[in-house]
Amino acid sequence: MKNISYMGRKPMLCGIRVCFLISILSWPLQAADNEHDHLTESEFELTVEQQVTAGVKSQALALSNAKIQLIAPAEVVNNDFTTELVSVAVASQIKSRYVSLGEEVTPQQKLATLYSYDVATAQIRYRLAEDEWQRVKLLQGEAVSNKEFLLAQAERQGAASQLREYGFSEEDIVKTRHKSPNLLGLYTAYAQIGGSILEDKLIIGRRFSPGDVIAKVSDEEQVWVEARLPQDTDLTLLKGATISIKHAGKTYSAQLLQTGHSIDPATRTAIVQLVVNNPNHALHAGMFVTSEFMIKSAEQQLIIPRSALSQDSGGDWQVFIESKPNHFIAKEVGLNRDYGDSVVITGLSVGDRIVTQGVFFLNAQATKSNFSVHNH
Repeated sequence: MKNISYMGRKPMLCGIRVCFLISILSWPLQAADNEHDHLTESEFELTVEQQVTAGVKSQALALSNAKIQLIAPAEVVNNDFTTELVSVAVASQIKSRYVSLGEEVTPQQKLATLYSYDVATAQIRYRLAEDEWQRVKLLQGEAVSNKEFLLAQAERQGAASQLREYGFSEEDIVKTRHKSPNLLGLYTAYAQIGGSILEDKLIIGRRFSPGDVIAKVSDEEQVWVEARLPQDTDLTLLKGATISIKHAGKTYSAQLLQTGHSIDPATRTAIVQLVVNNPNHALHAGMFVTSEFMIKSAEQQLIIPRSALSQDSGGDWQVFIESKPNHFIAKEVGLNRDYGDSVVITGLSVGDRIVTQGVFFLNAQATKSNFSVHNH
């Protein structure tokens, strides 16, 4: 019979006992870890006193039309429909001036007298054509053929048209025939509209080339304002908006004229053109003003104030829901549209009660609550 010794098995049994003990001790820790792995939301409670002290306020979510206020920098510019650029059609020189910068003028008021060799040539042509026309009219049917009659008529009309192109009125054209030879080449520049002289280059002796502007006249009863909005603004929302312009403590009502279809490459902004009644001429081109747009969205949406939003540790947007009286929980939301002070969100339902004020305090409490749970 063999003697079996158990002395060699004692270390093995001890090892088994140690492993079993470690396994038992690790069960609660693993269970706790699994519990935290499934903890996606942490609800915490605030007393009424804490809420009052922190200024926590909540409201029930409801579908509503967004009331959006957009504020944008703007600049007053000339109204192109009521602005005239007085220019010369031929090489000319200023001989006399009759108005000054800022002066109010009326339609057909004289601005300046100019001299042009080309005008003198055109006046001589007209005088010759007019004399020939008068002659053939008297002799028509006798010593003048029908062809000569038509040629004389066409030449007279062409000479008169050339003077009109140079800015001559019908009265000036008639006077040309009897004008003294030493006055040929002199002509008058007129204002075609009433308004203020906004630009004045009427220096006696100054020479101008064809197309040069010698004065700018603008009626400032109505001015344009160019508002500059962020390039990603939904400009379709501006239709039907209540628009106002503010400057020096005064408010002016404005109307939408047109929205830009291109982006200013220098400022990366969309230009929106407005028209403003300016009866007292308080607004002038070049002034910087503030434009305000009050917009109401067409469709009803879930809209919350921007103050209700915060970001979690991962950078996602969230709001705090009052799950039951005095109990709060953070819930992730999506942003559908940004209206500045308010946003359209997804991820919530009508009737959910969200915190709109005191969010910073709730963020701190949520962080503290999560820290306590994970370190319990």
